[in-house]
Amino acid sequence: LAVAALALLGAAGCASIPGKTGAEQAITVEELEQKTLADLAKQHPESADEIAKSVGYVIMNNKLTKIPLVGVGAGYGVAVDSRTTERTYLKMSRFDLGMGWGARAVRPVMIFHDERKFRGFIDGDFDVTLGAEASAKVGESGAAGGGSGEPSKKDLGYKSYVITDAGVSATASLAVIRVKRVKLKK
Repeated sequence: LAVAALALLGAAGCASIPGKTGAEQAITVEELEQKTLADLAKQHPESADEIAKSVGYVIMNNKLTKIPLVGVGAGYGVAVDSRTTERTYLKMSRFDLGMGWGARAVRPVMIFHDERKFRGFIDGDFDVTLGAEASAKVGESGAAGGGSGEPSKKDLGYKSYVITDAGVSATASLAVIRVKRVKLKK
């Protein structure tokens, strides 16, 4: 089990923004952003107003794999400051402990209304979550569960949504998520 966990973690650590040049990488991220915002607007029309009123938002493209007791994920994305339109490119890695199985591709969106939380996320603060999630994608339809987009009694400084692209999974785990800034290739 430990060998499988290390192999999964090693594979997840290799995720980077696709593209041979910085220009290609920027196009990849811009396409991700546009597709995700369009899908989000279709599924949650209120999100456009939330983004317009936000201090910033983050869009990621993540691949997640979970075997019993251990899971890993990796991805890339962008944080956009709503006032300045400054773009910060990001890399994400995730490690889960807990029950579950599956593999999935998701596009999380975090819409921040707290400037300190937005800056902290971009600067690589750890986010530890405990919860249960389920997701499935069949054909062109996707669904994710586990509280994404649902109001919380505790103000976290952001609202999150998850667009599911492919795969199926069910988990109950403790997740440690690490985000760090990346520079595009020259």
